[in-house]
Amino acid sequence: MTDEGIAIYRALGQGGAGLIITGHMAAMAGGRDNQLQTCIYDDRFIPSIRRIAEAVHGARNGCKVLAQITHTAPEGHLADPIAASAKPFPSGRRQPRAMTAQEVEEITGQFAQAIRRAKTAGFDGVEIYAAGYLLGSFLSPYTNTRADRFGGSLENRVRVIADIISQARKLVGGSFPILAKLNCDDGVEGGTNIDTFPAVGAQVEKAGVAAIDVIGPSTVRDLEPESYFLKYAQQLRVKVPVILTGGNRNVDRLEQILQAGPPDFVAMARPFIREPDLAARWQARQGDPDSACISCNRCMDGFRQGKITRCRVNEA
Repeated sequence: MTDEGIAIYRALGQGGAGLIITGHMAAMAGGRDNQLQTCIYDDRFIPSIRRIAEAVHGARNGCKVLAQITHTAPEGHLADPIAASAKPFPSGRRQPRAMTAQEVEEITGQFAQAIRRAKTAGFDGVEIYAAGYLLGSFLSPYTNTRADRFGGSLENRVRVIADIISQARKLVGGSFPILAKLNCDDGVEGGTNIDTFPAVGAQVEKAGVAAIDVIGPSTVRDLEPESYFLKYAQQLRVKVPVILTGGNRNVDRLEQILQAGPPDFVAMARPFIREPDLAARWQARQGDPDSACISCNRCMDGFRQGKITRCRVNEA
């Protein structure tokens, strides 16, 4: 972690949010998205990522922080293009190879160890990223055509998540929160969609997650103009909290959504890049009820060019 990166988390911790979920951390060396990605695949990274937890907790306003853990294959630029099966999404950048059962078991163990490292580093929990990338390729019936215990039925497709949590529980105990971020619609025929997503959520809940974070691709048709995936979150029938991510921009609309529930929580990324104190501003009823973010994605373009994540509109 660089000092600039820590400053971002410190500002977010002071900005009024109740919970911060970090940028995704690589659970394996071969699963990185790029050379700048934060890593959690070895104990030597613990002192560095501990700085994130300390920066957030140092704000002393009760903000919590979760480490998001991922393996970006088959989409990662540096990764061996592995996946549940040798079948990419239509938008996939690379042709993956199907993992062996032994490789799947090894990766579940690596994820469990990454969860242990997050707890050791002082995080309040973790979020397993399964909204695409490697773990998402197992959940989707479109990309998972396996015939072993990790493919076929919904229970088998979710087994990779269940195995990660089962192994992690032996390392971190039963009270350390493990959340899952899920893709609610694959946007392709034969994939997860609004009709099948509730069953996916229920099976993932059964695997032992503490909450479900709902996200999806912007290419799906008939999305809401704001809070894009609201109707998907509303379809879930689970007892654990539901988090809605994507296109949350107006505080009055969000209050209405949360009062109706589910979802139980809303999450934002780009608005906080432009306004780290957005939550505090809204709580104080100061300024515009809309976020200043215009969703131009230039913050992400800068990151892909090797620059620090910040709002390019503010810079201009």
